[in-house]
Amino acid sequence: MAIGGEARRDGDCPQRMSDRAMRPERIRPAALGLLALILLSARPAAADPDGFNQVNLRFNQWLLAHVMEPVARGYNFIVPKWGQRRVVAFMDNLAGPRDVVNSLAQAKLRRGVVHTGRFAVNTTVGIVGFFDVAGNWLHWTASPETFDETLGVWRLPTGSYLILPVLGSFCTRSLVGWVGDGLLNPLGYIPGAPLFAPTAGAYLLANVNLLAQGMPSPWAPEGEWDAYRQSRFKFDPYDVGRRLFFEDEAERVGD
Repeated sequence: MAIGGEARRDGDCPQRMSDRAMRPERIRPAALGLLALILLSARPAAADPDGFNQVNLRFNQWLLAHVMEPVARGYNFIVPKWGQRRVVAFMDNLAGPRDVVNSLAQAKLRRGVVHTGRFAVNTTVGIVGFFDVAGNWLHWTASPETFDETLGVWRLPTGSYLILPVLGSFCTRSLVGWVGDGLLNPLGYIPGAPLFAPTAGAYLLANVNLLAQGMPSPWAPEGEWDAYRQSRFKFDPYDVGRRLFFEDEAERVGD
């Protein structure tokens, strides 16, 4: 969950950009921001801003418990589990171009071909990705690839550990990667849409959907809800969360 302490994210990407979406005034601010983040990530890791991180961690924990979970409970009541799975499939398909670009950037040509086929089949036969036809019927599967992993393969250092409000845990490199993947999201190039608004909306929907998936069905026996209440929102201490985050980073880049 992105807004918790130790989040895991995936980025996304575009298929076809209209002339309007490609206008320099739409692309330049994001590109400059990405360049600034890349320059920051190339610096040696400084002391972690622990005070900043811990304030944001407490805020994210409050937001999760008092805002996001109540919203997810309502969502879980309205959207059945079958529908929640379709949302996951749709979001995964949006990441297809991201996976293609980063596979090629890492010289994983075979994986890039698989991701290209998956995106083409699921976008068409799978009804814009609501059904994973490529995986379930054709057995075309491949591990996701992100810009963070690409930067790791290119030997950029991880940088400092950061916890940002709402967004969750990053190192400097993974923040650069997350922004880069966001620039590839097809939703960001809908003609006439406010810059990044569809992508941000999809990000929030994905997180609410993820929370709802972890809940029992609204009509589940009370015992299942008791077990859920006892297991939810167990946060690791800050130092443990930071260590686990970097261990996960190293494992993903080494895949």
